[in-house]
Amino acid sequence: MDNSRDMTTDVVIIGSGAAGMIAAVEAADAGSSVLVLESEEQTGGSTRLSGAYVTLCETALEPGSREELYEDLIHSHHDDCQEDLTRLYVNEAPGTFLRLEQLGIRFVRTFRFAHMSRPWAHELSGDEMAGGAEIVTKLEGAARERGVRIETGARARRILMEGSRVGGVEYESASGIRRIRAAAGVVIATGGFTRSPELIRNFGRPGSEGILPLTGQGSRGDGLLMGIGLGAGISYMTLGVAPTAPSDPETGKGAMVLYAGAIALNRNGQRFCRESDLYIDTCWALLSQPGAVCAQVYDSRMKADYSGTMMGKVLTGFRELEAPTIEGLAQTLAAEGFDTEGVRAGIERYNAQLAGGGDLDFGRTHTVGDAGALLPISEAPFYAVICRAGTTHFNGGLTVDTSMNVRNVFGEPIQGLYAAGEVTGGFHGAGYMSGTFVGMALIFGRVAGRCASRR
Repeated sequence: MDNSRDMTTDVVIIGSGAAGMIAAVEAADAGSSVLVLESEEQTGGSTRLSGAYVTLCETALEPGSREELYEDLIHSHHDDCQEDLTRLYVNEAPGTFLRLEQLGIRFVRTFRFAHMSRPWAHELSGDEMAGGAEIVTKLEGAARERGVRIETGARARRILMEGSRVGGVEYESASGIRRIRAAAGVVIATGGFTRSPELIRNFGRPGSEGILPLTGQGSRGDGLLMGIGLGAGISYMTLGVAPTAPSDPETGKGAMVLYAGAIALNRNGQRFCRESDLYIDTCWALLSQPGAVCAQVYDSRMKADYSGTMMGKVLTGFRELEAPTIEGLAQTLAAEGFDTEGVRAGIERYNAQLAGGGDLDFGRTHTVGDAGALLPISEAPFYAVICRAGTTHFNGGLTVDTSMNVRNVFGEPIQGLYAAGEVTGGFHGAGYMSGTFVGMALIFGRVAGRCASRR
């Protein structure tokens, strides 16, 4: 890269996750010169850590219509969101599927999660690498093939104005403070603020600071602050600060064996949720339990089933307790602060209900959503993982329109400034559907890359 202090390119993209990388590809294909700034030494952001289910419609794997997905999305957002972004999402979804295939990103199957009337969530094979890592690796390769420059260890600090429009970015790297002029536009794709205690304290409800982040180290809210500094509006910030995934507090690793049939027991050995529901709901229920802690309890069949799923390939590395008998597992959990008799009784009660009329306590009928047959916890050895409420993302962020142009607090466009991915607010509103965070990063990232290229 040129060592001069001030440089010029057409489009500057801040962040190298799914949103930033696909925006770079689209901008380059639109004829723009592009620079991607990444604050960390490795590209990929939080996308690299994710299972990367992508919710799409009208594809070769799921032909369900845009209107059907639209209705499901509005329902999952509790009828409280920026509906024009929902419409944009479904309209762009089929083309995004084809675009990803062109770039070598191929899905192999679909799943039906909570709030889905059809299996909208598309999954990669995971044969080469975990889903999110595969997406950003292939997008990065496509970007570099198109001449996109990517600078790591380059943390953006300020977005600069030229008169009435955005004109560039000031950033910090090993060589000091540098500036890059953006002749066409700037795209903020920095992810969320799950690793900023200050922002969580300001925008989250009481207790939110206890949510464990399962995100990239760069999720510090840099893009949010830079946008606010220019007068950008913000959308659904407090509603957006929510846990998403049960996580091992010792290793910081997420664990979702619940979706392979495990049950969640609190310290008293009692179930407190329908484990097949959306993990956000499970985590909110977990936060209200004694000590805000639970144990996911499962057997050898569930362990094997979990390892074969994309979540099982991505959400690994947690501390797993093992015992040859249920009694032994209950005693092992006692050393972690759980009631021995309560755990044993909780497992026996669940097994007995499955052998009878089904789950009478919470009405669970499947392992996840409406998919997967329930099994009793009965095949040795037996396992447990201690969990607290963690998060893979927050919902709120900068206010954008359907061109991904950032709007100021008065609803007016900030000329030359675009945003995509977790840094934006309004699409999810008050709720969330699995597969739509990476989905909106890809879909809205494409839109942002195209629109930022227009001089």
